[in-house]
Amino acid sequence: MQKKSSFFKTTTTIFLLLCILFIPFPFHLITFQSSVTDFFFGKLIGTIASSIFGVQLKNTIVYSDSISMYVLVLLLSILSLMIGLLLHNLNPWKHHQKRIVSFLSILFSYYLVLMLMKYGLDKVFKTQFYLPEPNTLYTPLGQIEKDLLYWTSMGTSRGYNIFTGSIEVLAALLIFFKRTRMSGLLLATASLTHIVAVNFGFDISVKLYSLFLLSLSLFLLTPYCRRLYSFFFSQQVLPVMPAEKNDPTKNIFLSLFLKFFITGLILFESLYPYVRDNNFNDDTAKRPFLHGAYEVQQMITATDTLSGKNAPLRRFFIHRENYLIFQNQADAMQDYKLSYDADRHTYILTDYQQRETKLSLEYQEADSILVLNFFKDGQQHQLTGKAIDWKKLPLLQRSFHWTIDSDR
Repeated sequence: MQKKSSFFKTTTTIFLLLCILFIPFPFHLITFQSSVTDFFFGKLIGTIASSIFGVQLKNTIVYSDSISMYVLVLLLSILSLMIGLLLHNLNPWKHHQKRIVSFLSILFSYYLVLMLMKYGLDKVFKTQFYLPEPNTLYTPLGQIEKDLLYWTSMGTSRGYNIFTGSIEVLAALLIFFKRTRMSGLLLATASLTHIVAVNFGFDISVKLYSLFLLSLSLFLLTPYCRRLYSFFFSQQVLPVMPAEKNDPTKNIFLSLFLKFFITGLILFESLYPYVRDNNFNDDTAKRPFLHGAYEVQQMITATDTLSGKNAPLRRFFIHRENYLIFQNQADAMQDYKLSYDADRHTYILTDYQQRETKLSLEYQEADSILVLNFFKDGQQHQLTGKAIDWKKLPLLQRSFHWTIDSDR
């Protein structure tokens, strides 16, 4: 039984280590992780996806909840099992296993701290659940997919974001220090369990990665299982973890340097994008030129002039991620990648077939009127829209009620 437990722990440790090394994450300090993963596993991912699962991948780059990511996790599982079998029969590994696993557990703890800090600060500074875009706000509720609906709802409450983000940051801080690590891991496990439930319940595409972080948290909790069981389910006195003996060969200065170095890396990776952009509340961050929603008032095609009610388009939107989105009278949306030539006052739209359309624009600031002129299908078009004050929509109001009684 002890041998099976030792083999399982070895294999699990290797699997978690391989996941940290090869599951790409958009770090600021490490930008080559995706390329390294594709170099080692790309061809194999493509072959397995094609021959076993019958899926022809356009590329083998691993990203969240893609087929390539599922195949990668399968490969890492097989590889960790093979390495575990090999190490399990080697005497040097048996002799040093406890020390190596203990060292890797510390690395896993720092990795979990980093992830909790990043995701926690993303919520605190409102860059994860951002303020809903105007095109989303004017999409009928029944046409919004569940993941976007959840994202939109969370983005309307800064207080909720600060609360949930602070819990993740607190868990990260508690895990970072050894004396409070167990409390931090319990808090992290509860938070990550909720995140996994949300991702599955609302079909949000970070299911696999959130499961990995939850597994990492549970793995780090295993040394505390006896203490937790004793505390919750028995009448025994809570056992105290034995204190570490001072190692005379241990370099205190090196240990302190590594702790400060790791702390610096975590803080830099977590805080860098906010300091760089001077953005500590994304609700108030600068938006692109003429960002917003516009109600179509008039549309001219060649010699035909249509009023807003009779025009095929109902609204158009300028998205913060540089998209121009048109909404027709049936509320269907069509988006184009948008670039702006400030010198010529021209928008350049690019569709999904990489075809470009140039739009000259005129903006009347006094009346908030935006006029777009463009040439399409051999005809000249002019689209006139008036800006809508979308921030006054009920969903974005800071309303709070202690009682359910209506005002009279």
